Amino acid sequence: MRFEKVVESHHYDRFGELLYILHKNNRKYLNDALAEYDLNLLQAMCMFIMIDRKDISQQELTELLFLTKSGITKAIRKLETDGFIERSRSETDARQYVLNLTQKGMDTIPTLIKIYDEWEELIGLNELDDKFLEILTNLTYKAIDLNKP
Repeated sequence: MRFEKVVESHHYDRFGELLYILHKNNRKYLNDALAEYDLNLLQAMCMFIMIDRKDISQQELTELLFLTKSGITKAIRKLETDGFIERSRSETDARQYVLNLTQKGMDTIPTLIKIYDEWEELIGLNELDDKFLEILTNLTYKAIDLNKP
């Protein structure tokens, strides 16, 4: 059964169900739009994190994105191969590698922001008030805390 049929045949009244549907459609839209640039959502998320975090380790990325090391490895490898990021030895720990955006990666960021902004505008996220976003952010942090080991 196609996803649209499921949505039409079921009344969604649970917050988790709504978030799941929003997330699935967000991921599909962004992956489709990013494919034009030979990128995917996970790769874009890694790049966004690297804007503000210089010399970030792969381990830090896995923790920030709540993924396994193997989940991040493929994305990082592709970004490096395509010239969006570079990997180098850490100056503080020679056993560890750090990741940084290249100039090509930095030049791509405005395009990624445009794609994200377009999706948010199309579904009306820009119309939400600050209080709703504050509540949603607090709920997100509570959910993270509930799942900490």
